[in-house]
Amino acid sequence: MPDLLLASASPRRRLLLGYLGLELSVLPASIDETPLSDESPEALVKRLSGLKARASLQRYGTAPIPVLAADTVVVLDGHILGKPSDKDHALKMWYRLAGNVHTVTTGYTILAPDGRSVSRCVTSEVEFKHLSDEELHAYLKTDEWRDKAGGYAVQGMSGMWIKSIRGSYTNVMGLPLAEVSDDLRALMNWPAFPWTE
Repeated sequence: MPDLLLASASPRRRLLLGYLGLELSVLPASIDETPLSDESPEALVKRLSGLKARASLQRYGTAPIPVLAADTVVVLDGHILGKPSDKDHALKMWYRLAGNVHTVTTGYTILAPDGRSVSRCVTSEVEFKHLSDEELHAYLKTDEWRDKAGGYAVQGMSGMWIKSIRGSYTNVMGLPLAEVSDDLRALMNWPAFPWTE
């Protein structure tokens, strides 16, 4: 029996939860991720994580284990930068991010087997250095940017663009591990991580 049902296909979230020693069952949820009118980034990611968690639980059936879902957005000047649709879109994002500070907000929802739940969001500030055309086009060739909010991976090659992070590093990866691990332990009355049972 796995310890946790993860409603996400993200390899980064699987990696981070693996550090806790948890055995995962992965069941991604497909939902409409369109923001509502005048919805804040924080409200958006909390709502989407809740929808994903409930959709995954419904597909799984009655789960004797907790369900975790998360959603992450990159925000610059109040505008959400989603996942780039193509190379031109990615370049436009990076030109906007270069030399500026943006925020990364992750909302997550945990559903316990007894019906209790936790839903939170965590925000980190990320500062990019100024980037040359040469640097941007070199990164474009890597394909690392595909399917990532803001078109970059803090734990990957684009980590060289980052001058500073204020807040959770793992949040920028896609899951604020300190907060998630504390909430899992409190909700499930689990022992300290890394879990070796």
